[in-house]
Amino acid sequence: MENSNSCGKDQAALLRAYEEICKSYHALDDFRMKLLGFLPLSSLLGIFLVGDKKLSTDGNPSSPELIAFISLFAAAFTIALFIYEIRGILRCNNLIQTGDEIEQLLGVKGQFRVCREEHQCNKRTSDRIAGLFNAKLAACLIYSSVFAAWVFMGLRLGFGIHIYGCVTTALIAGFSLGFITYRVVKVLIAA
Repeated sequence: MENSNSCGKDQAALLRAYEEICKSYHALDDFRMKLLGFLPLSSLLGIFLVGDKKLSTDGNPSSPELIAFISLFAAAFTIALFIYEIRGILRCNNLIQTGDEIEQLLGVKGQFRVCREEHQCNKRTSDRIAGLFNAKLAACLIYSSVFAAWVFMGLRLGFGIHIYGCVTTALIAGFSLGFITYRVVKVLIAA
């Protein structure tokens, strides 16, 4: 009798832990999605404000320095948010692994098992295109694009560099940031 009571307590504890993991996972995922949507919109608004004629008039001697500062600060802030996003990706991955382990102990096929099975299928599939549609790639594209836009604004309006140089530098910086980060995160998380 004692063994079945102990087994029931273990299952109840597993269910409570599973509920907390689900709550944490969904809260973290919800926050990340809101940030991914808010960052580009707020950056576009900021870029329009920085590019406003009143701020960038030739009559204002501090205008280029101010625009350069704002743009470079926004680029650095974007990188800081990107680092926080990577932390969120890693935490979500850990929650998925733990949730999957609990689902296996409970003998159920839940959301975390489905996530892991989809990943395993994408790794085995000869068609790697399906594996490209994931949170890591979306985050890398969004954050590196916003970073590149701020670099462009700083170089063009703050430092007065020719537009082709600004575009080239911003694209190289943005692409490098996105590509390197994607590769690093892909190595850290096999999911």
